[in-house]
Amino acid sequence: MGPDVAWNSPHRAWIFVLRCPKPPALSHLQSDINKIEAVSPSPEGSVRAPVKFVRPPVFEVACGIHFSSERPLVTAHIGAYWERVRDAYPKAEDAAPLQSVVEQPGLGAMSVFEFSNLPPLRRAWLFSADRRNLIQLQQDRFIFNWKRESAGDSYPSYAVVIEQFETQLSDFIVFCNEIGVGGLTIRQFELAYVNHISASNGLGAAATADTILVDHLRSTSAERFLPEPEGFNWATSYALPRDLGRLHITAQSASQLPTQERFVRLDLTARGISTDLSATGRREWFDVAHEWITHGFADVTTPAIHVAEYWGRTS
Repeated sequence: MGPDVAWNSPHRAWIFVLRCPKPPALSHLQSDINKIEAVSPSPEGSVRAPVKFVRPPVFEVACGIHFSSERPLVTAHIGAYWERVRDAYPKAEDAAPLQSVVEQPGLGAMSVFEFSNLPPLRRAWLFSADRRNLIQLQQDRFIFNWKRESAGDSYPSYAVVIEQFETQLSDFIVFCNEIGVGGLTIRQFELAYVNHISASNGLGAAATADTILVDHLRSTSAERFLPEPEGFNWATSYALPRDLGRLHITAQSASQLPTQERFVRLDLTARGISTDLSATGRREWFDVAHEWITHGFADVTTPAIHVAEYWGRTS
């Protein structure tokens, strides 16, 4: 799925140096753009209208927790958990463990290193039969993914994905108590959306930052030494309200293996923690993260590709 994000998806992609002509004029879409109502900033705590698209370019969604346990989770426990969910997740693969990255108030994201006499456990990927759903499990991480397996797949909605995550996480917590691992202490929540913007859903031949990201406009007010860039890699971060964490946004030109399809990958990842670690508090954190991800996606992408011809924004 391209260069590793927080959960290191099994899809492979590599950063692609993309040579493109100048972007085509988009003035013919202005009438459609005018039909889209801009979302105005609202005071903290007020309700914003949800951002919705008929055909969003969502490729993958990951909901997860970073945790510690009363007693270590060992290899045998992961095998026992797979037996517990194997009917729904019959395919298993190994992956390298994820490094701990924890958001620190005022300091940004920081890598956390833990020393042990034992090598780290590999991460288990447990796939559904159609490979659209995935549970990722390692010693300190539990993640549920939905991913687009074929071009005809439709994003099922945040409501569906978060309910599946809550169901699987609740069962995993019960499992840990049953096998003697004990209670889990949540150290961080994480919600991530990966979008592939390709020729079929808005990219066309205009694969420049200028035509996709509203915050990146190449200055042409004076003669330039450098030509149009062949590719780009952009990253920003934003504080979530009430010290709930941060939203990280990255965009880069890439190519999907093995098809060689050119696309722009736009990742929006929220990480953080709430003072309320109950099931209710956890869900509230994910709802805030989802609101910031969807509004952030609409805010950083150009309205020219929100229109009916491409993503079909409805609100």
